[in-house]
Amino acid sequence: MTTDTDLDVDLDVRGVCKRYLQHGKDFTAVDDLSLQVPKGAFCSILGPSGCGKTTLLRMIAGFIEPDAGEIFIGGTSMRGRPPNRRPANMIFQHLALFPMLSVGENVAYGLARRGIAKQLIQRQVDAMLARVGLSGTAVKRIDQLSGGQKQRVAIARSLVLEPTLLLLDEPLGALDLKLREHMKLELKQLQAQIGTTFVYITHDQSEALVMSDFIAVMNQGKFEQTGSPQDLYYRPHTAFVAGFVGHSNRLTGRAVAVAGAQPVARIDGGPALFVSPQQVFPPERPLALFIRPEAIVLARTPAPLENFANRLSGTVQSLLFDGANSTVLIRLDDSAIELHVALPQAGQLSGQLGGQPNGQRIGQVAELRAGVKVHLGMAAEHVLAFAV
Repeated sequence: MTTDTDLDVDLDVRGVCKRYLQHGKDFTAVDDLSLQVPKGAFCSILGPSGCGKTTLLRMIAGFIEPDAGEIFIGGTSMRGRPPNRRPANMIFQHLALFPMLSVGENVAYGLARRGIAKQLIQRQVDAMLARVGLSGTAVKRIDQLSGGQKQRVAIARSLVLEPTLLLLDEPLGALDLKLREHMKLELKQLQAQIGTTFVYITHDQSEALVMSDFIAVMNQGKFEQTGSPQDLYYRPHTAFVAGFVGHSNRLTGRAVAVAGAQPVARIDGGPALFVSPQQVFPPERPLALFIRPEAIVLARTPAPLENFANRLSGTVQSLLFDGANSTVLIRLDDSAIELHVALPQAGQLSGQLGGQPNGQRIGQVAELRAGVKVHLGMAAEHVLAFAV
């Protein structure tokens, strides 16, 4: 059955639900979800373990039937269709490659099951291996490949069948950190080159931010927010999204009655802050407050921060260095509140700390040690507030 789904949409999920009986009680794993994935997009479904994202992916693949709702792939309803009759292939975390078969035989497996002539299979396998950067590996055994090469074999084996959707269930989870970072970029480049629509499941927000055209953030069986990585990072709609996507300083507080349009919140055990005017809260309403570490500006004196709505002072507790980035942990004056502040690029660092450009930068960094007094500035729009 076809539908009036937009022709530029490869996946259309409409009101899908899935419930289970767990410990004698009904448990809703997927709760009335709807999602449209445009043709050729890289979509990530991001959420913590147990939020229902793998259940949703398995329903799209056909391994599980939804209790309600409907799934359309390429404008056609998948109701009642088994996995082998859906225009979607799935790659699991452990890849499920056949160790007794060569690389070429693994890629050819699905084509052979379709009864395609051997000569045509060979041409298609060679062409697909070339597209994923594995030319000349067809006769190799799987155990002769690196982890990244195995990933590409799994992708080639799926893409050679020309699916409308490629479904990926945390495929980088079993890799070491360095290879995982490398494969994030490879997967994104490969998807852009081939143009097949990817639906990628992950609990790792850095993977989703790096690779995706758009992201659906999932929590307790529902979508909290969908949008571009930039939308989710800079304009979260809920406290869950603000805390789950990227790194933030999370504080608790209460709304303060103000006469003007700019809302104010008083941090529990700390100072009052002007907060983003996205929403006005009634006085004394409990709030969750989020401040990105990179949204806080440091200075050695108050003068450079006079244009910031929020100006605070504190003492350096520690300097956290991890190579590419550094973070300063600062305790605010007259409170037990600690904030992580991300250091800017080296060329800007001395200016933020009130020193001279370039030549004084190293000296200023050296001064950032435990016990040093600093001043902090942040714009009101960078202090996000959500009712709790």
